[in-house]
Amino acid sequence: MPHLLILAQPLPPRSLENLGEFAEERVVNTPFGEAGPFALRGDVWILPYFGSPTRTDPRATLWAAKDLGVQRILAWEAVIGLDHDLDRGDIVLPDDYIDWTRRQPTTFFQRFGVGYIQQVPPFCPDISTAIAQHLPTARPVIYLGDEGPRRESAAEARMFLRWGAHVRGLNLVPETYLAKELELCFAAIGVVTGVGADRARPQPEGEVRDAGRAILAALPSIFAALPDPPQCGCDHLQAGPRRRGALPQDWREWS
Repeated sequence: MPHLLILAQPLPPRSLENLGEFAEERVVNTPFGEAGPFALRGDVWILPYFGSPTRTDPRATLWAAKDLGVQRILAWEAVIGLDHDLDRGDIVLPDDYIDWTRRQPTTFFQRFGVGYIQQVPPFCPDISTAIAQHLPTARPVIYLGDEGPRRESAAEARMFLRWGAHVRGLNLVPETYLAKELELCFAAIGVVTGVGADRARPQPEGEVRDAGRAILAALPSIFAALPDPPQCGCDHLQAGPRRRGALPQDWREWS
């Protein structure tokens, strides 16, 4: 079963060799525009991904993933540490989210009205469990999904923290709930690359690079630990609407 690894920043090809040899590159045309190029290594599709407002429509990315035969998506996200206990280089495991986006698509189902999927759990439990097992230092966090390109103000950082958010990022929302609409498994690993605007900026000392190496080393074990077939139920989230006839059986007709 193929996987898709969404990278929040490009990585040198040599660092990805433990995922398998490079096999091919592909751009996918979708109803929401082109997505890619996706690079295939072993059975893992890799896509550098950035959460700016001008990025590829996230619906195109997820549609392309499903079209490539992907069931599981692991997003690797660079995040800002809002919680004062988080420092540069800390690895985090998002287990809930707050959607603070304002200009992003919110559903694939603008015509069908069937996108009311429960957001508990917010991220795929199969993938999250495998991450926790093989990256035990990853701290569970509440993720605030925001939009770039600007950073938060100090007052906003304090406000987000009072809301209960531990980290802020740009790549997981709306992606996680759009993935549910396509019955895709979606979860994430985060690396703290900066701290909130209400804190003094620390001097880089290689912590982020070290965290990246730890994640890369753990990825094969994380993928190997995923149950096949999935046990999470993400792949059957639209079973009810299909049975009622509210959705066509062919997912490509859902938009």
